[in-house]
Amino acid sequence: MCEAAPLGGIMPMTTKTGIDVMSVNLLMQDETSPVVWRGPVISGTVQQFWTDVVWGDVDCMVVDCPPGTGDVPLTLFQSLPLDGIIIVTSPQDLVSMIVAKAVNMAKLMNIPIVGIVENMSYLKCPDCGKEIKVFGESNIDAVAAEYGIPVLAKLPIDPKFAALCDAGTIELCENDVAKAIADAIEAQPMRAELA
Repeated sequence: MCEAAPLGGIMPMTTKTGIDVMSVNLLMQDETSPVVWRGPVISGTVQQFWTDVVWGDVDCMVVDCPPGTGDVPLTLFQSLPLDGIIIVTSPQDLVSMIVAKAVNMAKLMNIPIVGIVENMSYLKCPDCGKEIKVFGESNIDAVAAEYGIPVLAKLPIDPKFAALCDAGTIELCENDVAKAIADAIEAQPMRAELA
């Protein structure tokens, strides 16, 4: 559980490699308790993560939102100085509708789109190396082209990646996919340059 800072505010948890992290789950007395909050409470909590957490000097802050275009992304778009968003999706047929909603919301709120990432894109056979499309053929390239968004990565289903997540050491993941996403984030103009 997180602690209060000496002069006020909330101290984030720090990962094994020194990355500060904040989550609603870190504020709960019992990590298995459900978070049953309505929109206004969720929105207020999101704002407090920006205003009340003692972040210190950070080069880049990543905010992971729940899927969709609901209260959390709306609050972020309205209250945080965002340099851009990355749309994360999966290879199901409904992807074009979900991406369209996210793109239209970002455009409506004047938030730049860095690119799109397809999660669970394929599974690589450990014996022959063939890519198996577990969820069917992807249409992410066509959807991205329709909206003029670059595809940053197609992430595989990878047990090694899952093991890093479970161990709390996901930042140790090094591969070409992670590098492509990091490069796109670093190339994104800062908000001051956009004005």
